[in-house]
Amino acid sequence: MTERSSRRGSLASHTVLVAAALGIAQVAAYAVSVVAARALGPDGFGILAALLGILLIGSVLAMGIQAVAARRLVQVDPDQRDGAARSMLRDGLIGGGAVALATLVISPLLIWLLRLDGWGALVLAAAAFVPITWAGAQYGVAQGRESYRRLAAVYALVGLGRGIGGVVGALATGTVLGTMAGLALGTALGAIAGRITVAPLAAGSRERLEGFFSESAHATHALLALFVLTNVDVLLARALLPAEDAGVYGVGAVIAKVAFWLPQFVGVVAFPRFADARRGRATVISLVAVGAIGLLVVAATAALPGLVVSFVGGAAYSSLVPLAWLFAAIGATFALAQALLLTRLAIDDRRAVVAVWGAAALLVALATLVMPRSVSGLATSALVAGLALAAVGVAVTARELRGDGPRPSATR
Repeated sequence: MTERSSRRGSLASHTVLVAAALGIAQVAAYAVSVVAARALGPDGFGILAALLGILLIGSVLAMGIQAVAARRLVQVDPDQRDGAARSMLRDGLIGGGAVALATLVISPLLIWLLRLDGWGALVLAAAAFVPITWAGAQYGVAQGRESYRRLAAVYALVGLGRGIGGVVGALATGTVLGTMAGLALGTALGAIAGRITVAPLAAGSRERLEGFFSESAHATHALLALFVLTNVDVLLARALLPAEDAGVYGVGAVIAKVAFWLPQFVGVVAFPRFADARRGRATVISLVAVGAIGLLVVAATAALPGLVVSFVGGAAYSSLVPLAWLFAAIGATFALAQALLLTRLAIDDRRAVVAVWGAAALLVALATLVMPRSVSGLATSALVAGLALAAVGVAVTARELRGDGPRPSATR
C-alpha cells in the first residue's frame, strides 16, 4: 500500500469515526426530548423546550471557539502547539463562565419571556454553559491537532453525558428542574472526561494567544448569523401561518434539520485542511461530498415522502407529503452553505458574515412581501435564500481556487 493510499484510508476511517460520534451525540440529545416529553407532560416540556432553545443559542460561542482553536493550531509553529492548546482550553473555560454570567444578568427578562415559576431551572441552564463552552475548546484542540480518535471520543463523551443526565433527571424527578440538573451535571462530567481525553495534546507550558477571544467573537458572529438563517423560517411560520399550517411547517422543519446535520462530519474532518496548504483540494472534495449527501437525501425523500413524513410526524401530517422533498432540499442547501462558510472561517474571512445576514434578510423579505403565506410559499422562500447564499459562496470559492482570492495565510 502506498503512503498516499494509506493516508486516504486513514482519513476515511477517521471520517466514519467522527460521523458515528456525532450521531451518538445527536441521538442522545434527541432521547432527552423524547423522554422528557412523556415524563414532564405538555406544560413542563414546553418550558424545557424553551430552556433547550436557550442552550442551543448560547452554544454558538462554543462553536466559534472550536473553529478558531482548530484554525490557530493548524497555523501555529509545531513546537508551540501543546502550549497554545493548553491556553485554548483555559480560555474555553473562561468563555463558558462569561456566557453563564451573561445569562444570569438577563435572567429576569428570560423568566418573564418564558413565564417560569422560579429561578432554579434557568440557573442550571446558565451553569451548563460552562462545560458546553469548555467542550467547544476541547473539540477545537483535537480537531486542530487532527487527532480524530480523541475528537470522536470527546463528542461521544459530552453527548452521552448530557443525554444520559437529562434522561435520568427527567425519569427520576418528572420535573423541569430535575431534568436540567441532570443535563447540567451530565454535561459537566462529560466535559471533565473530555479534558482528560485531550490532555496529551495540551501538555506544554501555556503560550500567550493574541486575539483569540476577538477572533472567536467574529467566528461566533458568523455562526450565529447561520443559526438565524436556518431557524428564522420556523419563527416566521408561527407569525405568518394559521396554527395548523405552522404545525405542519414545524414537522417539515425537522426533515430540513436532518438533511442539514447529516453531512456535518465532513466539515469537522476537513476543517484543519481548509486552513493550510491542503485547502484547495480539501475544499473541492468537501463541497462535492456535502453536495452528494444532500442530493441523496433529497432523492430518497422524494422517492419515499410518505414514509419520511410518517416517521417524523405521523399520519396527522399527511398534507406535508407532497412537500417533503422541498424541506429536504432546504436542509441540503443550508448544509452546503455551512460547508462554504467553514472554508471562509478557516482563513478568518470576516466578510462572509455579511452574505449570511443578507440571505437571512432575503428569506424574511420573500416570506413577508413576495411569496404566498402558505407552507409551500415559506418553504420556497427558505430554499431561495439558501440557494442564493450557496451561489455566492461557490462564486467566491471558485475565484479563490483560480488564484484570485485570499489564501490560507490571510489571517488577522
